[in-house]
Amino acid sequence: MNLYSKKNTFQQCIVEFLGTGLIIFFGIGCLATSKLTNFHFSQYEISIICGFAVSLSIYLSISISGAHLNPAITIFLWLFYKFNKKKVIPYIFSQISGAFFFTMLIYFIYYNRLVLFENKYNIVRGTKESLQLASIFCIYPQKNYLLIYDFIMEIIISIIFIIMLMRINDKKKIFIVHKKFSPCLIGILVTIINISLGSSYNITLNPAHDLAPRIFLSLIGWGKIAFTGLNSNFPYFLIPTITPILGINLGGWIYKKFINS
Repeated sequence: MNLYSKKNTFQQCIVEFLGTGLIIFFGIGCLATSKLTNFHFSQYEISIICGFAVSLSIYLSISISGAHLNPAITIFLWLFYKFNKKKVIPYIFSQISGAFFFTMLIYFIYYNRLVLFENKYNIVRGTKESLQLASIFCIYPQKNYLLIYDFIMEIIISIIFIIMLMRINDKKKIFIVHKKFSPCLIGILVTIINISLGSSYNITLNPAHDLAPRIFLSLIGWGKIAFTGLNSNFPYFLIPTITPILGINLGGWIYKKFINS
């Protein structure tokens, strides 16, 4: 996995910043549009937009940084494919920073509409009622959720995701897919996951996509509840932050040990 070692690290971090941010920009953008305007997207339309966003972001960054766009992917490539350990922290910082910046950008684009929505429904930031707006930016559990259930589901889907991702990019596979089409297939994979499970389960697959918006929300009025959700006794953000890392690395190990051995 030293294919991109000759590239300038700063340049790689810039495209990781932009690539991760663009996924956030289009993903949160369509959710904000659906929530705050009269133009409503269905779950299918949101899933397709997210899939396209992933594909475009991969096309943007794959030739420069390898298109990690996900701290869990970066950690996985470091642990299993000898990705340069000196670039792990810069990559992860760039991914989280990109997600944070583009979350902030969406917030300011929709600021007036968001404030109107708050005034119309008497929503005060930092209250439980304000989570319906916070959910535009990151995921929150339902009222009667089971913590262990969300944990297990995220692990399982992350395992499936990384196995399929590795298979798509595996040069040894029987049916060779031209590298130009791999980003499209990955986008389709994300779309299928979102359509199948997005409306029923809290699936993120990417710690940066959830953690960075939470940090931003905590700074603009949501405070502690941005991290905990309805249950103030447990920092719910740990589930979408930690479980994708565990699931992707476990799935990657399974793929390398039993599928591509």
